[in-house]
Amino acid sequence: MTENLMTARVFPWREGVAQGPQKPLTLTDRAYAMIRDQIVSRTLEPGAAFTEADLAGILGMSKTPVREALLRLQVEGFVRAIPRRGHVVAPIQISEIRDIFAFRSLIEGEAAALAARDAKPDFIDEMSDLIAADQSGDGANPDPARIANMILVNNAFHETVALAAGNRRLHRTAVQLIREFERFYYLEARLPEFYDADFVGHQAVLDAIRGGDPEVARGVMDAHIESSRRVLLKAITEGTLSAPTRAIWI
Repeated sequence: MTENLMTARVFPWREGVAQGPQKPLTLTDRAYAMIRDQIVSRTLEPGAAFTEADLAGILGMSKTPVREALLRLQVEGFVRAIPRRGHVVAPIQISEIRDIFAFRSLIEGEAAALAARDAKPDFIDEMSDLIAADQSGDGANPDPARIANMILVNNAFHETVALAAGNRRLHRTAVQLIREFERFYYLEARLPEFYDADFVGHQAVLDAIRGGDPEVARGVMDAHIESSRRVLLKAITEGTLSAPTRAIWI
């Protein structure tokens, strides 16, 4: 494993990737992680209203770290502040989904093209190991622990493609998009029946990168992202969301 891969990775997914003593989380970091997890897992649904005091009580913290965490989540687009009323989990509209996926195609398509041209063997091996660790095909109705594993492995695979591209700014942008996509991936992962035979998966992306043709790799990554968009829209419009919740998402 290259030193660059170990030190730059944002989504360490197995023992030994992040080595050495870990910096303890601050109260703000803990509050951020806990609130964000509730939003991603839809414990806090899109459109749900709450106050700093509500969350402080639930998390067993003072309002200060909760307030600071909510500021970070506002910047990332997960929550919105409502003057004199508190906060609301940001709803997600179909137009936003379209924009996010279009931007992912631009950024991650370029990452795949660069990786096909320049990827070192360590990165190729890492992608292969991540595919082997993926539990998304292990049957219907995955439990929360398996969904968490699926999200982490998916995040790590896409980050590894960005790392293999060898461009730090592209990597930072890709990670930002990967984080934003977690809300969508959680919904997809709960409904594996919407993955059809035409879905272009990570193995196809790896094969294209390994093939060494940048434009082929770009096209396969685009097809993978389009497959994901198609599954997400099916999950929203045909899945098990309640009618009020579906209306918020759409």
